[in-house]
This record gives sequence, C-alpha cells and structure tokens, in this order.
Amino acid sequence: MVHAFVPEHLLYLSQYLYDCHFNSDRFDLQCIYRTIISRSYYAAYLYTREWVFSNGIYNNLENYMIRDAGVHKAVIIALNKLKQHKVASKLNEFRLLRVVADYKIVNIITEEDAEKALNLANDIFSQLK
Repeated sequence: MVHAFVPEHLLYLSQYLYDCHFNSDRFDLQCIYRTIISRSYYAAYLYTREWVFSNGIYNNLENYMIRDAGVHKAVIIALNKLKQHKVASKLNEFRLLRVVADYKIVNIITEEDAEKALNLANDIFSQLK
C-alpha cells in the first residue's frame, strides 16, 4: 500500500532532534524531550497499525476494539491476537510514556526518557520488519 506519509520519517525527525543536543539556555528541553517522545511514539504506532492491517484478519481497528479501548489499545490487542506479544508489550509501555509526555505537564521528562522512547520505537520497527 502506498501512502503520502511514511511513519518512519517521524522517527528520523525525532532522532535528529535528540542528536542536536539542544542548549537549555536557548530551548526548553522539556519541549524537546516531550516532542521526541510524542513523535517517535506516533511513528511506532502508525507503523504498527499499518502492519496489523497488512498481517491481520481485519483492515480496520474497530474489529479489534473491546469496550472503550480506543484505537491505541486496539492495536495492542491486535498485536497480541497476532502473537506479537513482545511488540504489544513495548507499544503499551511506549503508549504510557507518551501519555505522560503529552498530558502530565507537572512531570519532569528527562533525556533518558527521550532516549528510552527512541529505543522503544527502533525495537518495534525492527521486530516488525
């Protein structure tokens, strides 16, 4: 399937942001780290969702949803149904990290959190290729 957008490019952008080693005198590092986590999560989520569509029984997430799971949890459910338990676990861990980065503004996000996000994304990509 051809797409106008390649999820992996978000991961490249996130890695670029991480590699720039921004100076805290000029940039809000919380903003940088949170952006790295959020964008690398969406790279992994979108890639994984498309993998599920290509390898699963269904071509939409509604068939994987239970109760009020939502589309992010539906991908995790689908991965487990497709026997991709390690990837499902990593994506769920990543989802929780992304929720903190996007919504918990009182929490301090560290460079290590951003690095963990990049590692999770790279692991997810490599396990599904």
